[in-house]
Amino acid sequence: MLKQIGAVGGGVINVIANGLFVFTIIVLFLYLGREILQPLAIAALLGFVLTPLVKRLRSWHVPSVPSVLVAVLFSIAIIALLGWTIGIQVTQLAEDLPKYETNLRTKIRALSTGSLSSGPLERAASTLKKLQSDIEKPGSFETSTSGGAQVRNAEPTPLQSIISVVQPLLSPLATTALTILFLMFILLQRQDLRDRFFRLAGTSDLHRSTAALDDAASRLGRFFLMQTLLNTGFGVVIGLGLTLIGVPNAVLWGILAGLMRFVPFVGTVIGAFFPIALAAAVDPGWTMVIETAALFIVAEPVAGQVIEPVLYGQHTGLSPVAIVISTLFWALLWGPIGLLLATPLTVCLVVIGRHIEALGFIEVLLGDEPALAPEERFYQRLLATDAAEAVEQAEEQLEKEPMLTYFDLVPMRALALAQFDAAQGKLLHEQQNAIRDTMGQVVDELAEGLPSAINANDADKPIPTMSEGVTRPILCIASRSPLDEAAAMMLGRILKDNGLQAIVQPYVDLRSDTLKLVPVKPALVCLSYFGAGDRPAHVRILIRRLRRSMPNTKFLVGYWLLGDNTQKAEDWMLAVGADFVATSLAEAVGICIQENNSPSIGLTSKARSS
Repeated sequence: MLKQIGAVGGGVINVIANGLFVFTIIVLFLYLGREILQPLAIAALLGFVLTPLVKRLRSWHVPSVPSVLVAVLFSIAIIALLGWTIGIQVTQLAEDLPKYETNLRTKIRALSTGSLSSGPLERAASTLKKLQSDIEKPGSFETSTSGGAQVRNAEPTPLQSIISVVQPLLSPLATTALTILFLMFILLQRQDLRDRFFRLAGTSDLHRSTAALDDAASRLGRFFLMQTLLNTGFGVVIGLGLTLIGVPNAVLWGILAGLMRFVPFVGTVIGAFFPIALAAAVDPGWTMVIETAALFIVAEPVAGQVIEPVLYGQHTGLSPVAIVISTLFWALLWGPIGLLLATPLTVCLVVIGRHIEALGFIEVLLGDEPALAPEERFYQRLLATDAAEAVEQAEEQLEKEPMLTYFDLVPMRALALAQFDAAQGKLLHEQQNAIRDTMGQVVDELAEGLPSAINANDADKPIPTMSEGVTRPILCIASRSPLDEAAAMMLGRILKDNGLQAIVQPYVDLRSDTLKLVPVKPALVCLSYFGAGDRPAHVRILIRRLRRSMPNTKFLVGYWLLGDNTQKAEDWMLAVGADFVATSLAEAVGICIQENNSPSIGLTSKARSS
């Protein structure tokens, strides 16, 4: 046993080590190749945005190459216009900043204490001002040597001046050129790239691969296009609003606000900081600051909570944790460009993981879909005997649907999962008892203060209403296991919530030769059974034994695992000698209410009624 445990532990360690090694290689590749990968990523995202324009031009019978050239030139013109506008605005801002020094100093004095404004803060401001005047003096800076002689640096030559101006522009120009090259390649070779993707994915299922790729491209293209249009509109609104307020360089702050909105969570805050600070410098009072802050406070919720859901849904498909982690990851790898591209790149990865089975773990890790289905989450809570979390999960769902519907959709399916594990020997009898006890706590907690859970749409036929004055109880019995008893408890709870007198018979009482039944004559006996294999002989034997003490009582059998297999349920009903059959709690509740209302007539079986 110890050797097996050690082997399993060693295998897990090897898997983790291999995963960390591959992850490290990928991170190094992304970091070392960022000079090439950044333009490629920008080009790919621009390709999603420009593809609709290219398709539109092609639909007008424009050839492929001119269509791509028009789209690329259009994007270049927009980017160049933005760059030119930003340059002019920044230059103008730099020239105007000294004009606002008096207002800034006044506001600093107003916000600071008297001792602070006349002490360290004043000295710091004086030092900075003196340093600035020294730097701006004509001539070059003089330094003293160890011998006391002063050495004056030579004036830069015209060539050095040109190099000093051009050198900082080389990297952005190279990135721009590569981006344009990659963009044209992606747009021109879009179909060839798609065919090569099919080749890599395999040609055995072209229909599925084509549908997946078309869906991914459509989703991503629409998302990025809508996000670009929305953020552009957001920037225009901010720019116009700041113009009306009177904040200088409103065009610059509108462009900044639109760009920073690509950055999740903190982007709008960063975009709002600079115009608010400038408003504080321009306006001697606080009116402009308040109006600027109010503009962002109103515009961001309207864009994020009203317009975004209409354009492309309520969310990006990413979990909040994934957005934070991806933002940090890409910002550390690629700096400011990674900060802007973090969300689009991660959305691409999630969509790819959704459609490529081998990369499905990406969607599980980063997507906003629950990692487990509701019934799987509920089953996990039952296994952990965590009734509190199970109740919390149930209460969230009960705000959307009635309790009877919820019981059929989640807890009953969770018990079915438990039955499958028990049939394979994975769930011991003690664990089944623990699940039953936890389920009992959940049922009791949920039943307190809840209204009637009957919903006429939950069964195949409308559930009849309960008549007044009927007091004969309904006996709910587990047929074989504690899991059957857990289902019987849910059925009993629903019946009580709808005015019926229901008694749940503990499973242990049925294991003895003498059945310890309640000393009453029930209107109906409901047998709960999880199983879908051969005909349950023990259910037939149990009904035979019960009929000896209750010869005139009718029997309902709930075959919870048969679902829509109506024919098999009817065959099993006849085989065990039952009067009624149900495959869901909703059906069972409907039969119980109608039978209790008409005890002298009763109901025909499901087979006969059809």
